[in-house]
Amino acid sequence: MDRATKQAELESLVENFSSASVAVCADYRGLTVAKITQLRRELHEAGCEAKVVRNTLARLAVNKVETGRGAKQGEVEKFLGTIVGPTFVVTSTSDPIGPTKVLMKFAKANEQFRVKGCWLDGAYVDAAGVDSLSKMPGREETFAMLLSLISAPATRLVRVLSEPGAQVVRSIEAYRKKLGGESAAA
Repeated sequence: MDRATKQAELESLVENFSSASVAVCADYRGLTVAKITQLRRELHEAGCEAKVVRNTLARLAVNKVETGRGAKQGEVEKFLGTIVGPTFVVTSTSDPIGPTKVLMKFAKANEQFRVKGCWLDGAYVDAAGVDSLSKMPGREETFAMLLSLISAPATRLVRVLSEPGAQVVRSIEAYRKKLGGESAAA
């Protein structure tokens, strides 16, 4: 890789890390090209960007971005410890939970694939933490729960307001059946 290509790749990585809400590192050794392509497709559908990175460039990009943000150096060093060996980096700008769900599901189905850790809101999260994150509700699920909570009181109010009218209708229907109106209706 020539110097200009390295510089362009570094700038691309700096852009990815600075705009990402989460960056997850994984080891993909032992996977076939078909499996990696399948994983990339699933990640793309979840709104994530995935790429295999050169470790030196990734470390430079992380240091540049996180020291500019004022992250704790100890946390940055822990994250940099995950950028060893073949590294597959997944970033997401919108939903920090989405990529963890996809990656952990894929890791459970493919023994060779291993999540190393992630960078989330200025802090390092280890592999066990990533697994815990993947079990949390995602952005869309959270919005659905919030909408349900907001609409529940209105739904209950409509039921309460319509109940007196429904009771009157049931009472009239019971009285009609008692008088023998049942045979006339049939």
